Amino acid sequence: MKINRNTRISTLIKENIDTIDVIASINKNFLKLKNPILRKVLAPRVTINDAAKVGGVKVDILIKKLEEIGFIFEGEIKNIPNTAAKRPIKQEPRSQENNHNMKTLDVRPTLDTGVDPFSIIMEEVKKLKDDETLQIINTFEPIPLIRKLQSKGYESWTERPNDGEVHTFFRKNTSKWVDNEMEEKVKSNPKSFDEQLTFFGDNIKKIDVRDLEMPEPMVTVLKEIETLKEGEALYVDHKKIPQFLLPELEQRNFEVLYKEIDCNHTLLLVYKD
Repeated sequence: MKINRNTRISTLIKENIDTIDVIASINKNFLKLKNPILRKVLAPRVTINDAAKVGGVKVDILIKKLEEIGFIFEGEIKNIPNTAAKRPIKQEPRSQENNHNMKTLDVRPTLDTGVDPFSIIMEEVKKLKDDETLQIINTFEPIPLIRKLQSKGYESWTERPNDGEVHTFFRKNTSKWVDNEMEEKVKSNPKSFDEQLTFFGDNIKKIDVRDLEMPEPMVTVLKEIETLKEGEALYVDHKKIPQFLLPELEQRNFEVLYKEIDCNHTLLLVYKD
């Protein structure tokens, strides 16, 4: 299988289950992939490039390990920049500012139980005031969360005070206005759901995620779009417009249309334009 820096870890695991052991052998930060629950949550969100950042290793090390089990990398490894832990983000004194306005959330106990802390974090973000900073304590750099909150107008920086301990800080960026209403963007799409559905005809893959518990709906959708062939669309029966899923789909260059059936049933059509 041919891979590149943007190949999802979940795609690698699906192709070769040995991927889990190979990646886990590189760095102890990757051992969480051995946890089936965390693997379902993290693998669909993280690319090879992201994984290198999470593990604090050079991406070429990760790629060479994957090549040892049969994957073929497209491109020149030597041209890939080192975006691992040594990259400058923001300096430590920043975290010492306004300690009385610092809210701290340690998600390590939650992760140890096999639960995705994403919803817990987002609840804390909702309560965050303009002059407050949220400190997330974790064992790795939460790349998908950083992307999500950056799209909502938050600035972030990361510190590694101890081995295996990562502190990520989020604060509202009040210096500029950022369009963060992904749901409004979907709702304002001028394309017709029914017309696009007709356009795809029989090239539709259908799934129903209404009875799944969080975060399984998002995990399932992200897994299914990886298998879509060119010219195919994913037709999803969902309870509502999935706010947390929308930025992930946009990152993957997928377009989303919706059609509300009732208050507990929304149809989604996901495809590449």
